[in-house]
Amino acid sequence: MIDRYIKRFKKLRSDRNANWPAGSLHRSPYKPILLLSVIDLFAQGSVTSNLIRLTPDLGELFHLYCSQIMPPDWRCNIAMPFFHLSREGFWHLVPLPEKESIVASGRPLRSVSLLSDNLKGARLDEALYDLMCVEKSRDMLRTVLIESYFAPEIQQKFVEQGIINREAFEYSQTLLEQAKQPGVREGKIEWQEKQTPARDQGFRRAVVTAYDHRCALCGIRVTTPDGHTAVVGAHVIPWSESHNDDPRNGLALCYLCHWNFDEGLIGVSTKYIVMTSPRLVIDQNIPGHLATLDGRSLIGPQDEVLWPDPNSLKWHLRERFRKF
Repeated sequence: MIDRYIKRFKKLRSDRNANWPAGSLHRSPYKPILLLSVIDLFAQGSVTSNLIRLTPDLGELFHLYCSQIMPPDWRCNIAMPFFHLSREGFWHLVPLPEKESIVASGRPLRSVSLLSDNLKGARLDEALYDLMCVEKSRDMLRTVLIESYFAPEIQQKFVEQGIINREAFEYSQTLLEQAKQPGVREGKIEWQEKQTPARDQGFRRAVVTAYDHRCALCGIRVTTPDGHTAVVGAHVIPWSESHNDDPRNGLALCYLCHWNFDEGLIGVSTKYIVMTSPRLVIDQNIPGHLATLDGRSLIGPQDEVLWPDPNSLKWHLRERFRKF
């Protein structure tokens, strides 16, 4: 049975022209990259039924692979391969109720918003779904995609990215699980030997997941179904000082709040009250909404076990916060 899908995976229809990178053999890389991302979700155990949803997790994996081959300023659009894979015979779009006629018309759904407005997701052939649930066959299909659509100098990057994605997911799960275990000292989980990309990606995923993609200071939450989020996972005590990836030594912060927190212009008390430094409003500064954060309550994870460790917050107030 797998031979049938190996042949199909080798013959994906894709645009060919000189504008596509040499690393993808001057073909659009989006379909194989989307399938590699789906394989990663199966490897993580994130797919528990035969329905592939357009989630931020899928979008993030898609963009991590794209970043290995596309120019930095290239905007990768996951909507295109998600829709056009339906023409390959094994990927079936599942419409939302009362949207059946739109999907049946075959009209291209070229944006993430159009996909989200009209689809539950996509369903695989049952035989392909069964193959994806098995590590050996999954790895065979992954190898076919990498070797069929990417130049030798890119193939190893994609193999390594797949390994990083798996290790980062496992690391994020370990961090969250250990933080919730009785007897684990608050705010300190022993660092596990991980390569830097997997460790960084895993810590970020653990913290951003705990805070549900919402900034702990200003409260902003902006996500897109194709994997972009307005927040990052920030260490309270920097990694260089602590070597501590405990999620309780972390905060989910938007990029602006992250910079101000690292610069000591914003802090958090041990009672989880946001504090702003007097330096935020001196000289020629125009802090805008940041000046309104002083005295607000921190917006923490729904799971109170994962709220920031007071000792980490004390360190930040002592070592980084600008009191005057």
